[in-house]
Parts: sequence; structure tokens; C-alpha cells
Amino acid sequence: MSDRISADPLLNVVARTGFRKASMDDLAQATGVSRQALYNRFGSKGALLEWATQSLVDRSLAEALRALENPAAALVARLATALDAWVGQHMAMLRASPHGIDVAPMAAPAPGEAVRAAERKLVAAMANAIRRGGPGTAVARAGSLSQALCWTAKGLVHAAPDHAAFRRELELIVGAMLAR
Repeated sequence: MSDRISADPLLNVVARTGFRKASMDDLAQATGVSRQALYNRFGSKGALLEWATQSLVDRSLAEALRALENPAAALVARLATALDAWVGQHMAMLRASPHGIDVAPMAAPAPGEAVRAAERKLVAAMANAIRRGGPGTAVARAGSLSQALCWTAKGLVHAAPDHAAFRRELELIVGAMLAR
């Protein structure tokens, strides 16, 4: 059944209300399946949220990796699009309430191991993209540069006033760091 359930409506409810206040009835209504069906499949609200959050992490990583493989885009655009897919696209959910950080763990200050593992894959793929197409000075420091860009995007998602500003500033930062 998790194949038929979208994680997004679940995460939006939790982002808006918080984990404690989100009832299984609210979550069932958001997904269009019965409360009992959710319990039968996941066993608990915690397991349901864990599945939904992992789905978001997996989807964000897949989108980021696809962005890095786009041969038609310049390196700065590929890196910025990948980081946008990883954290930037979640700005609205993060800001929906004080609970937004509960459902977008890639922007959390201390994410769990699954998120850290996904981020390591992203950083490695970014480093490979820089090694394949970056300017000479960037190639030698591709790994540390990729990690710094990822950390920068995670901070910028909290500091930028909106998604357009996030993306604009991120592209400037990526360009400047590659040129350095």
C-alpha cells in the first residue's frame, strides 16, 4: 500500500501541526486511505512518519543526482539545481510552522544516519561532477568544495527570504566558489 500513498500530504500535515498534534485521522484524510489501513501497513504514527520522511530523502537525493547528470546544463547550474533539489525545494514546508524541520531532515542541524548517508552520496556525486567539468583550481579541491557547498545550501535555506532568493544566492555562491 505504501506504493499508493504519497508522502507529501503526510509531511505537509505534520509540518503544519507537528508530530504530536497530527492525528492518524488527519493523516488518513490527507492520504485518502482509512486510518485502519495506515495502522495495518505501518503499525504506528511514528513508523508512518519515518517512512514518509525517508521517502522524501530518497526522492530529494534522486532528483539531485539527476540534476548533476544533465549534460545540457553548465556546471554551476547543475550544482545549484542539485542543491535546490536536496534542500531548497523544501523551504515552504520548513517554514509552514515551527514543526517544519521535523519533516525535512536534510536541513536539520543534526540529521540522522540515513540522511547523512544520502548527503555523503550527494557530496561524492557533486565532487565527481566538479572533477569532470570544473575549472582547474576547483578540481583539486572537489571533495571539500562539494561539502562546503552542501553546508552552505543547508544554511542558506534558513537565511534566504524566499525560494527565488535562495536559488539566486546559491548560484552566485557556487559560481564564486568554483572560480576561486
